[in-house]
Amino acid sequence: MNNQKEFIQFETSVKKCWKTSTDLMALLPKVVVGKSRGSIDRYGFFQLLAQECEIKIPFRPFGEWIHGWTWDEQPTTEIFGFSKLRRNTPTVVCNKIEQQAMKNEGFSNIHIGGLPFAYVEKQHKSHNPHSLLAFPPHSSENQHLINQQFEYLDFLVSLRNDFDEIYVSIFGLDWGGDLHQAAERRGLKTVFGAHPNDLNSLHRTRSLLDAFSFVTSNAMGSHFVYALSAGCHFSLCGPKYNYNEELPTASDITENAKNRFLEINSEDYLKPRFGRFYCDHPLMGIKDVNFGKSEVGAGNRLSTHSIRKILGLSSYGQFCGAGRGVKNRMVGGISKILNRNHENLS
Repeated sequence: MNNQKEFIQFETSVKKCWKTSTDLMALLPKVVVGKSRGSIDRYGFFQLLAQECEIKIPFRPFGEWIHGWTWDEQPTTEIFGFSKLRRNTPTVVCNKIEQQAMKNEGFSNIHIGGLPFAYVEKQHKSHNPHSLLAFPPHSSENQHLINQQFEYLDFLVSLRNDFDEIYVSIFGLDWGGDLHQAAERRGLKTVFGAHPNDLNSLHRTRSLLDAFSFVTSNAMGSHFVYALSAGCHFSLCGPKYNYNEELPTASDITENAKNRFLEINSEDYLKPRFGRFYCDHPLMGIKDVNFGKSEVGAGNRLSTHSIRKILGLSSYGQFCGAGRGVKNRMVGGISKILNRNHENLS
């Protein structure tokens, strides 16, 4: 498969209201699986940046970019997944709170630039105000959710008389799994959602959200602010998802980070801040585009010049990035030798 040919700019001139699953699928870009070389490659973000910056040469990005939305008011690098990152790595974060959190832990090359989703424009003008899109929690590369969420799926089934169709976005890593099969057994429509290695994933997610007026979920996550920034009515409805204490984070994460994860996903933490989005029915969902755009950092978008400079997307930037990598490896190697000698002396 030719990844470059499959990755295209999607038309935004379609205005009619889609009605069938076939119509909806026609609005979504194809899934194109590519090899990820770091956080910037995930969900096809570097493909998007290369297009935005009109980069024709296959430069390697020398830096990292935080992808998901963080609602923790006291975030840490463990929550970001960057705790083991070298402190001089060029890193782009969403906002000032995240920037300060990184600086507090010794990071020195931190830039504010919004979430990757903030760089995805509206994909089309065809939406169905009579169908519902649901986002259940999903697995990640480090965490497989085994809960099939029968209660939540049964709740969605109970809403059938209120919508023409109910669609469930199934995360790519869960496609074909228990949750996917359980949804289809109940007659719910399923659609392939985001996937970390899909070069079209960000465009696909935005295209999907542009197709619906009403979006709902039973757990907090990036889909919340993505949907709001895209102009959808969002609601937290039905049986809420409770993360099992054995499952919330990667196996090498600290106990403190694990407990914090459970805390920020509890209703005691969420309701005081996002209580207005807790609804009895998705039709009561809240529309707040300004809040959504603020949370994804739409106002913090970087210029193409800044993106090129921060990520080393130039001949000079490639030279500097490679040099920094060599220096880091040398320092790391010397540190290991010194530690080994110290252990021998002890």
